[in-house]
Amino acid sequence: MLRRDQLCPGPAQCPYTPAGVSEPEPCEECPVTLLDNYLASPAGQTIAQTINLDFALQAGVTVSLADIPYPEFLLLRFLTEERNRFHEETMKQATHGR
Repeated sequence: MLRRDQLCPGPAQCPYTPAGVSEPEPCEECPVTLLDNYLASPAGQTIAQTINLDFALQAGVTVSLADIPYPEFLLLRFLTEERNRFHEETMKQATHGR
């Protein structure tokens, strides 16, 4: 989700869009479509709950570790690690882009 904008160049530039389509729509194999479909699934809802929990924690809400189911704790940990990697990559790109 942190790299959502990097998943697909858009329907007009997508290599999977059929030729001759005047107003292309995202294809079924589009990474963004696949991500959206997954996030609508029960497993995806768990990810959404984890993102909401992360937002609450970032906003200063206090939650005990005993209040967080272990799978959500693991996803929260993964989200934090991924966010840190994303920020590091963004900083490196900004530094090299100058």
